[in-house]
Amino acid sequence: MASRNPVRDATLPPSGMGPAGMGERLFEVLGSVRFLMRASGVAFIVVVNAMIGYGVWQRHAEAVHGAERSTRNLARILEEQAVRTVFSVDLLLSDLVTILDTHPQARTAAAPSVNALLRNRRDAIGPISGLIVVDEQGRALHHSADSSPPAFDLTNRPYFAAHRDEGASDGGLHIGAPIPSMGFPGTYVIPMSRRWSHPDGSFAGVVVAMINPLRLGAGFEGLRLGLEGTVTLALADGTVLIHRPWDEGRRRLATLADWPEVDAVLRTRDAATLDTVLPTDGRPSIASVRRVADYPFTVAATLPKGEALGEWKRDSAVWIAMGLAMSVVIALLTWYVERQQSRREQDQNRLERASRRIRGILESMVDAVVTIDSRGIIETFNPAAERMFGYAEAEVVGQSVNILLPEGFRAGHDRSMAEYRPNAGSRIIGNDREVLALRRDGSTFPMNLAVSALRLGGPDGEGGPDENGAEENGAARRVFVGVIRDVTKRRQQEAELLASKSQAEMANRAKSDFLANMSHELRTPLNAIIGFSEILDSEFFGKLNDRQKSCAKDIHDSGKHLLDIVNAVLDMSKIEAGRYELSEEVIDPCEAVAQCLTMVRDRAADSGVDLRNGVSGGLPTVWVDRRAFKQVLLNLLSNAVKFTPEGGSVTLAARVEEDGALALSVTDTGIGIPKEFMDHLFQPFRQADNSASRQFEGTGLGLSISKNFMELHGGSLTCASTLGAGTTMTLRLPAERVVKPEDTAARIAAALV
Repeated sequence: MASRNPVRDATLPPSGMGPAGMGERLFEVLGSVRFLMRASGVAFIVVVNAMIGYGVWQRHAEAVHGAERSTRNLARILEEQAVRTVFSVDLLLSDLVTILDTHPQARTAAAPSVNALLRNRRDAIGPISGLIVVDEQGRALHHSADSSPPAFDLTNRPYFAAHRDEGASDGGLHIGAPIPSMGFPGTYVIPMSRRWSHPDGSFAGVVVAMINPLRLGAGFEGLRLGLEGTVTLALADGTVLIHRPWDEGRRRLATLADWPEVDAVLRTRDAATLDTVLPTDGRPSIASVRRVADYPFTVAATLPKGEALGEWKRDSAVWIAMGLAMSVVIALLTWYVERQQSRREQDQNRLERASRRIRGILESMVDAVVTIDSRGIIETFNPAAERMFGYAEAEVVGQSVNILLPEGFRAGHDRSMAEYRPNAGSRIIGNDREVLALRRDGSTFPMNLAVSALRLGGPDGEGGPDENGAEENGAARRVFVGVIRDVTKRRQQEAELLASKSQAEMANRAKSDFLANMSHELRTPLNAIIGFSEILDSEFFGKLNDRQKSCAKDIHDSGKHLLDIVNAVLDMSKIEAGRYELSEEVIDPCEAVAQCLTMVRDRAADSGVDLRNGVSGGLPTVWVDRRAFKQVLLNLLSNAVKFTPEGGSVTLAARVEEDGALALSVTDTGIGIPKEFMDHLFQPFRQADNSASRQFEGTGLGLSISKNFMELHGGSLTCASTLGAGTTMTLRLPAERVVKPEDTAARIAAALV
């Protein structure tokens, strides 16, 4: 018997499994829910890690850009500081030259008055360590540090030779490289000098300011704002004047020629930001260099890359750890969901094999009762259902329940049947709901449907509510009982109510729009009337007699009163239409209170009412609409003065409550408000209907507008009143409207964006 080749046999497909069968099998595997779940989990892991990687890369770019921006800003600040310091020194030297030209003892060596002048000018600018006046022979005539300067020969000093050799012209300010100090051995100074000329223009000497590099460098180092980088100030030829911070253990930077990258950039550009290596310690850094426009300086600011990317490295480590953790969690969730799907498929298979039939439906019910099995096939159809749907029972039994539903509801019903799980909760089983039903004649009607699940045919032969839905030896079966009621009449009544409500809302909107439009149309002629009455009262067109002036005043007052009413109506219409927008800002409530009290003080004085300000200083600022806030206070104060008889008082007080809210109260000793009117107090166009109220003017809009303004701010307006004893109106701004001192700048900046 011939032997078989096991390797060759292993490569052969199973019997009956040709290429077509393998393709179908592969398609089945790729289309299975289990494969899709695994593929989705892998794809999600890839997407999450790709997003994290992109975020890390993006954050790296942002960190580098931020470091470059910081060094550029620091370089600009260094440039401004250097220009400011040199300009101050230049101005001081120019002033000294002017003073020396007129000073009687300017050419008298060691003159006390000149020495005192130099000391005062030296002390005016911190980095200056000394001021020297040198004559044309190179001798120090005056020195700010010594009333009798030693006879140093300064003719070899660059700052002296430069001015001596430039002829009769004034070459301006000369800035030299650091030189050893003759007055203070062991130290270096940066000389800045100006030419001193005789009246005929000939060379008379120089005035020199010796700059202490340590003082100037300390000021520059303070500009680093806590960064670990360096700041450098050099002359145009590359000679380094200041390099901070100093490090005795490292090689000092003497000239920019020792910094190849910076030196190469400055040969072609006046400003640049570049990656470099510090020549002093070899640290990779980001540097920004700039040439100073008005003076022969170059400034450089650096930031180590380690510091610039330090936060990015820490964040990247966290994000990478999060990516790994999320990958593990997603893998576990995918495994868990796949396992649950496998169990769900097994349960579905058992449910599909089970037969569901329902028995014992009461046909005497007034409501229609329809029972279906788990596949949606009608099993029973009582007489009430026959009358309601127009079908005979024999016509529908065995048919899908979808014949009773409009086309658009059938897919949803089938999906609900397929997704039903015992004890998993359902929005249909055990709940009433309204759906559309379909009659035999094709007409639809609304019905109220209540569905319950029933388990029949258990081991004991008894039926009961479907508590667990378990099959016992294949005998348990489940049916769904639907109790149906025609709600056409009820829906018609609801539609009529909705139509009435819609008409009322449309009428209210029309009223608000009409009031808003009319208010806008009325304000233009009213402003004209008020303006012309003011012109007449000012006698611009000629002298008026007393009667005419009185008429003009009446016209003006009436126009203002009518304009106030129109503005109030416009505010109310905007509020009702939901179009009133707050213009919020940080204000001082004490200032607003003072302004409002000033506006009503004359009226209170005319009425003989004592107006008292009980608001002390120290109240926190608030974030409100200034106009609305002041209008609320003015409305409350005006009402209090109006309804307080002569000899009474009106007091305005304020307090910060325990929860941080700000409350302001206006208390009067007026006529009070009847209890029966309190429910209508804040309704528009309503006033207390008693003899006292009818003698006072007003539209009844002030309190309504005030309450709406407070509610727009998230606050409240409340009233406490005793008839004949007085009223207290309290407005309350919530704690979030009270601005803490540290939040004031942020609120203002947010409002300006």
